[in-house]
Amino acid sequence: MTKTFMPNVLETVQKMQRLRSRTLGSRGLSLRLDGLNQIRRLLVDHEDRWLLALKEDLDKPLLEAYATEIAFLLNELEDTIKHLAKWMKPVVKHRLLISGAEKTSVTAEPFGSVLILSPWNYPLQLALGPVIGAIAAGNGAVLKPSESAPAVSRLLAELVPQYLDPDLLYVVEGDADVAKTLTDMEWDFVFFTGSPQIGAKVYQAAAKHLTPVVLELGGKNPCIIDETTMNEETIKHIIWSKFLNVGQTCIAPDTIFVPRLFYQQFLEQAKQQIVDFYGDTPIKSPDYGRIVHKQHLANLTRFLKDGQVYYGGEIDEATRFMAPTLMTDVKEGSALAEEEIFGPILPIIPYDSIDDVIKQYQTRPVPLVIYLFTKNKKMVQYVQERLESGALSINQLMVHVTSPNTPFGGKGQSGLGNYHGEASFKTFTYQRTLYQKKMPFSLPQQFPPYSKVALSALKRFRRIVF
Repeated sequence: MTKTFMPNVLETVQKMQRLRSRTLGSRGLSLRLDGLNQIRRLLVDHEDRWLLALKEDLDKPLLEAYATEIAFLLNELEDTIKHLAKWMKPVVKHRLLISGAEKTSVTAEPFGSVLILSPWNYPLQLALGPVIGAIAAGNGAVLKPSESAPAVSRLLAELVPQYLDPDLLYVVEGDADVAKTLTDMEWDFVFFTGSPQIGAKVYQAAAKHLTPVVLELGGKNPCIIDETTMNEETIKHIIWSKFLNVGQTCIAPDTIFVPRLFYQQFLEQAKQQIVDFYGDTPIKSPDYGRIVHKQHLANLTRFLKDGQVYYGGEIDEATRFMAPTLMTDVKEGSALAEEEIFGPILPIIPYDSIDDVIKQYQTRPVPLVIYLFTKNKKMVQYVQERLESGALSINQLMVHVTSPNTPFGGKGQSGLGNYHGEASFKTFTYQRTLYQKKMPFSLPQQFPPYSKVALSALKRFRRIVF
């Protein structure tokens, strides 16, 4: 049923999901927990098959695949299950008025039927991560995995119906035409992860129905190093984070800025670190993956003409391989300088003053994250006050996304809204107010004809008159 796109079946699923979520309302803790535990079983029972599918789609090393996909989701599930009862509790407040005592209770209510459109770069994590939040919030979800990760997509379509009823989660496979048909439908909420270009189209389609959306996009994430952190450990973290998943990560450092005095030192140590990680021939390394498909490889190849290849640059189209590549002398205004790279190409740019970097990024779209390596607290404050970003990570790369206490999201071209942990629960719910007034009685000054005395009293006791 999930393998073939049938609009009439999907409309029935929507109705089922809406009915379920509206019946649950602010209740249904046990049913939500049951759904979350079923997702955990779905992951644990078929761990080997998930890893095999990730290997097939992106040639992900086993440790990398488990850490960034399965372990990530299991940690998110654990935190959500642990705190869900607390998150669901109504927020109750009281206020005393002259005309009685009021009680306000605000509950987090599910939207209903949620459309989730997931990408190919982390095809399991970025598919089920939003699903966890949607189910925890009491919604039903329709998931459209990326057709560019077909092995994971097929496995989701096969296994999800064995663990979850369609009124909770329903998987639709298909290409861009299917995605367009889905986004043209009326949903209660839409969650999209992908490029800004497609995100804009999703946003426009949702606007026709006044449907709320979350857009998780990307951007050119700068990584700035100052002289206080120019060492081997810093470079090791940068090389690891950039070439994890072959650079196909929305929060990967896009461009490195190094003090000019240490520029040559950085280049030499970065080159050596690549060799230490992947050997002299990375194409033979079991710890280095592949580009998702040949079209993306072609897109990445065009960046190589926008500067000088300092190290790497080798390509093998037959196996979708692109070597870890360091680039210098980046041409101003080129695609490499202006566009998100999303692959294993790392431009390294020298700077004389931190203000040179700040001026450059103040005129660009807001990145998803800024990485800053420094031991200088004033430097942290200086950058924080002058540059916008979804996150500012100090002396660490990418690990901020693993914290359930850290809302993940961007601004403008890098995204709209956020999720992870409690932020997911808040994203997939809306606030509903229950207002009650105890022992109410009317004051004659409340009603027309109004008197000057009533106005004088209102000015004096404006917070407690009505």
